[in-house]
Amino acid sequence: MKKTLTVSLNGRSYELEEDAFKMLDEYLKQLESYFAEDAGKQEILSDIESRIADHFDESSRVRGVVIGADEVRRVIEIMGTPSDIADGEKVPKAEKPHRSYRKLYRNMDDKVLGGVCSGMGCYWNVEPLLFRIIFIISIFWGGLGLLVYAILWIAVPPALTTTQKLEMRGEEVTAENIGKSFENKK
Repeated sequence: MKKTLTVSLNGRSYELEEDAFKMLDEYLKQLESYFAEDAGKQEILSDIESRIADHFDESSRVRGVVIGADEVRRVIEIMGTPSDIADGEKVPKAEKPHRSYRKLYRNMDDKVLGGVCSGMGCYWNVEPLLFRIIFIISIFWGGLGLLVYAILWIAVPPALTTTQKLEMRGEEVTAENIGKSFENKK
């Protein structure tokens, strides 16, 4: 019989075995001390917690499942430790390699109107100007471009968090990349 603890990560509660809790707590403390000097420390740690919670949600689809030390170890390997970040040689050692896929979001950092064209440019790794020209030309072609743009503006969510911005660019959501994104904002 193992003792379990209820923890809250980014506003969501999880049941962790005691040894898994200690491992996760130690990991978060290491990250906190690593990012102590950064101006956006709280945002970085919040984004990391959010991503850890996402990984826990992926692995335990059934509510009330207790998360063990193996799962915490797997998530830490995917996210990277502070020593991995310092070395700059983060190579995930997980049994199943974690692949990151691009997700379609509206790019709010490079928007002209609603960020649709810029988001599509990030998704397909194409200059957003191309999509802007296509939409403008198609507006004069029966107004179809305006209708499609309006539908995409409503249907495609904006990339507001650091995690969403990394997913939009197709980058892995690791502690290192989250930290780098805050360094790039300066």
